[in-house]
Amino acid sequence: MRRFHFAVFARLALLVLAAQPLVAATATYYVGTCRIAAFGTISAAVAAVPSGSIIDVCPGTYAEQVIISQPLTLQGIFAGNSSEVVITMPSGGLATTSSILFGTIAAQIEVTAGPVNISSLTVDGAASSNCPAGNYSGIFYGSGSSGQVNEAETRNQSCNASGFGIVAENTAGTAQSITIENSNVHDNTEAGITACSDQTPSTLTATIKNNYVASNLPSSLFGIWPSCNVAGTTSGNKIVGGFAGINAASASNLVSGNTVTAASIGIELLASTTVSKNTVLNATFAGILVEEPGTVSSNGIWNSSNYGILLNVGPVQSATVKTNTLTSSFIGIEFQCSNAANTVIGNTLNGAVTGTDQVPATFTGANKFNNVVTVRTGC
Repeated sequence: MRRFHFAVFARLALLVLAAQPLVAATATYYVGTCRIAAFGTISAAVAAVPSGSIIDVCPGTYAEQVIISQPLTLQGIFAGNSSEVVITMPSGGLATTSSILFGTIAAQIEVTAGPVNISSLTVDGAASSNCPAGNYSGIFYGSGSSGQVNEAETRNQSCNASGFGIVAENTAGTAQSITIENSNVHDNTEAGITACSDQTPSTLTATIKNNYVASNLPSSLFGIWPSCNVAGTTSGNKIVGGFAGINAASASNLVSGNTVTAASIGIELLASTTVSKNTVLNATFAGILVEEPGTVSSNGIWNSSNYGILLNVGPVQSATVKTNTLTSSFIGIEFQCSNAANTVIGNTLNGAVTGTDQVPATFTGANKFNNVVTVRTGC
């Protein structure tokens, strides 16, 4: 009787096991000298491995242009007391590809599929004789691609006037998403992080968060540039220097919770979006420049050499500027005699020479003034 029960149980167990789906483990491949039988170059690995693979890259310097055309994970690893994986410019320079934002662009890492996840890599764009002739970037996610850039570094995309750290874009077709986070982007001439969709509604959602972006060069234009009609959020980033720390040029991208230091313009609002809860320190021209009828609310602006907030909207447009705190600006809020329909209310201005300047006579918004030499000047 016991043998019968055991046989029945064994058969049932086999049936249960046979009914379970087989889940194949994701294969991991290696590049570099820290592992036996590894690929010699990153390009060779990304061209040869199956879709969905993980490619671990040993510490070292790799002078190559990497083009990724299938889903995979590319990541640097720790070995031999180092974790620095550096991709540099190849001796033959970079081939170009099409771009909806620039026409063409050359990229040290070009992604054409997704999801492609990149982490723990440094992309160094320094070059002399092999400098690209036009726009180029450290990492470029082209139309139809998606994925995540995490804990990466792009640097020295600066050998000409059109160097970008990380660029992501998408045109017509399937909607895509990209997350750029926890990365170190510095010493580029044009923009540190850029995202763009040329479609309405947007076909690209870009989450740009918790990055450090330093525009250390005199010619640097933007730290972060959510452009065209890209959706998503720009949040929690630390930006230093540049003409504009953040160029908020997409109405679909929320700019919130960032800290911008020592830019000429902390945040430039060029679309009808919301800029809220950011901190702007030591802007040399304006803490926030408002050029479109968006919303600027609950930001903290300290020590702007000229203007805390500069309103530059057209005569038939109106922006909303409310509940911001502006401390130690030469002029707190500059109206430039612009449309009296601007909503400027509930702001606190501390320690300005002029609190509100060139204010239209019909403007009636109530704001709070502390230690301000001249509260208001008219047109």
